[in-house]
Amino acid sequence: MEEKRPIDRKRESGGMADIGTAEEGKIVDMINIKERLIIVKQRAIYESFTADSIDPGRTNIDLPNLIHKLLVDQGADSELVGKTFLLAKTFFKGHSFKPVDAEASLFTMLELLKELIVLEKEINSYTQEEQKLTADYEGKRGQKVSYAIPTVTNLESRCKTIFQKTDHVEQFIISIFKTFYPSEGLDKKSHFPRLHEIIKSKYGEKDMFTENLNKAVYLMRVLRLIRNGLDHQLESVVIMNFELQADSSVLSPTITLNHKDAKMERVSLCVFLPSMFKQLGSIIEGMIIFLAAKNVNPMGQMKFGVKQIPEAQRRNKFVRYCFWSSFGTGFYHQ
Repeated sequence: MEEKRPIDRKRESGGMADIGTAEEGKIVDMINIKERLIIVKQRAIYESFTADSIDPGRTNIDLPNLIHKLLVDQGADSELVGKTFLLAKTFFKGHSFKPVDAEASLFTMLELLKELIVLEKEINSYTQEEQKLTADYEGKRGQKVSYAIPTVTNLESRCKTIFQKTDHVEQFIISIFKTFYPSEGLDKKSHFPRLHEIIKSKYGEKDMFTENLNKAVYLMRVLRLIRNGLDHQLESVVIMNFELQADSSVLSPTITLNHKDAKMERVSLCVFLPSMFKQLGSIIEGMIIFLAAKNVNPMGQMKFGVKQIPEAQRRNKFVRYCFWSSFGTGFYHQ
């Protein structure tokens, strides 16, 4: 028998590894997706690799047996993670959607989550700055001193970044739909109205999936038109910084859309951006639920429905829905 090399003995030995930092909390889930191990902590998500997956020829003995890469800096304690990636994992992992490879869409969902987290940070950074500028101004207002009108620096550039991210979010949503409806001709030029047409033709105008998408079409159209307007400096999109009024009060920064395909009255950015982000989360949550409900295969004689999980029975408080079967007295497939 050929004697094992030191590197072989190291790679084939057992061991332990710390994942991330203590501040990120404990590990709450480990998900194997297509031979990739995703580790969900309370406040972070990692991917774990073996040394052999990076160095299959076993040439570098200094590589640790396990290597970890931070994917996102939010985890199971995040409502956003729960309503997107963990919800998708609950539905798409461990159930049959043949011929659809629903499990593969979890990778796209991870990429979508990354975009959402960056978008959330951009919005939070903006709203915090606007609120601070407003508070500083109000603190000086009325005093017998000279004071400047507050100004959000690089306002249009920051808005451009935010609405480019919303466009990326839409494209990831299109990509997930394409996984489930591969023959519908969806591509990078497709947008939400096309998704609505596809679902309407398949399930009818009164179907809940159709109605759910119909409610999302207006917001997604507005976001795309704003992004186009900012990218091409069109007059259809107007962004205004702080404006001084006659009584020395200031109007906070606003955005207006005036396009033939959609209009949005002048609205405060500090109000619109967080509201828009919350609606995006709800749109994605609904998409996952309906894609799962419409495409899951029964398990033998067992058919699956979708139900809201009673709060006391949830594995994760932000994963609100799962498949339900009438097995026994009824079973929530979490």
